[in-house]
Amino acid sequence: MDLESTLGELAPRLLRYCRGRTANHQLAEESAQEALTALVTRWRRHGPPESPEAFAFVIARRRLQRQLWRQRWFEPLERVIDDRSPQPDPESSLMTRSNLQRTLGALDRLPRRLRDAMLLVAAGELDTESAAEVLGISKSALKMRVHRARQQLGKLLEERP
Repeated sequence: MDLESTLGELAPRLLRYCRGRTANHQLAEESAQEALTALVTRWRRHGPPESPEAFAFVIARRRLQRQLWRQRWFEPLERVIDDRSPQPDPESSLMTRSNLQRTLGALDRLPRRLRDAMLLVAAGELDTESAAEVLGISKSALKMRVHRARQQLGKLLEERP
């Protein structure tokens, strides 16, 4: 296990997790970058952590929580959604954005505990043990949260806007 391959494998998953937690792409990228920087610093000073992915996800989760709190209190309540799309067809571009906004809206309506568990497993691609470690809960509790999150998300997406 070397630092470069760990970062290469971990970075996209961490960014997906951060983007799932917030619709603000800049905030998500900053949080993911700060978590990876903390991992690199820790690795170089003290050697690799026992679980590099859990280490990075815990850092990202904490930083996102702090930044979202600050944003709620000190900035206007605006969500910046990236309108750039690789789709050349305007209709499919609109549908993609609409589906993304609807899914993010449904994720926002989930309770925080369920949303965090779901994002760590789905977007962060963490295994059960690592995701449970990040959240500080047992593996069975994590499985139950993910199951409930998927059920509630399915129900929310079936509802008509």
